[in-house]
Amino acid sequence: MELNKFDRQLKLLEMLIDNMYLTIQEMGKKLGISTRSVYRYIQFFEDNGFDVYNDQGIYSVGHNSPFVAAVTKKIHFTNEELNCLGLLISRADRTNPVVNKLKYRFRNIYGMNFGVDDFRFDKNISDNVEVLRTAIENRRLCVLQKYNSLNSKDQRDRLVEPFQFMNNTNEVRCFELESGICKNFKVTRIKGKVIMKKEKWKHDDLHVNYFTDIFGFSSAQVWKVILRLTTVSKTILMEEFGLEEIRFVQEDDVHFLVHLPVCNMKGVGRFVMGLIDEVEVVKGDELRQYVNEKLHRI
Repeated sequence: MELNKFDRQLKLLEMLIDNMYLTIQEMGKKLGISTRSVYRYIQFFEDNGFDVYNDQGIYSVGHNSPFVAAVTKKIHFTNEELNCLGLLISRADRTNPVVNKLKYRFRNIYGMNFGVDDFRFDKNISDNVEVLRTAIENRRLCVLQKYNSLNSKDQRDRLVEPFQFMNNTNEVRCFELESGICKNFKVTRIKGKVIMKKEKWKHDDLHVNYFTDIFGFSSAQVWKVILRLTTVSKTILMEEFGLEEIRFVQEDDVHFLVHLPVCNMKGVGRFVMGLIDEVEVVKGDELRQYVNEKLHRI
């Protein structure tokens, strides 16, 4: 009996990590338990140190929670391990779709570059990601040395409180002390080192998390859309973005529903308009309006 309860708690925790669309009722249905039990488990998580967020009834657990951070650290690769894996992947069969998917993920997560005949690993980027990861886990201030800003067109040091990785580890969300606002910093634009300081965060209450959708757009605001896909559009969505873990609900032999949290209508709108005969917008008034306006201009 206790094992069944523990199993449900673990499955609920898996659903909650970075959850953007599952409601309490939907999670309860998937687990075969009441909504009251879901609320009780979520309260248990929060009481035991998990960072629980509530966005208009959509509950989620952040990656900075001690347990999640500890698990992430257990599966994190060292620089030497990454170099070895990169060399092995670069020598593998280039026509194998699994190999190409691995290259895509390692490129996005660890900044690896796979050329036609060689493998190149950016050690400075990897080192900076390591420092930022440690700073986030320990809630410490950092200096981003020689950050190259395209907006201000200058290169200077930035004193920040890093609190969230975005777009895998390509960007880091930080509270910048000088400007007093939260900003996204691209890791590749840090031309110097990331220096972790002894001082702890002092502006936690001003940290505003950003989300990145599967189309690569980021925002503090998230819209929920539901699309009805054919087998063709479902396959393209999976292959183009390499995301088998997207949850599809099969309606019949050729139609599937998918719930997508989106941060901008441009990415999902491009997908819908490019496959206009293969995609139906079931829910998402903002998306319908965006698509209609664009199609009207053509």
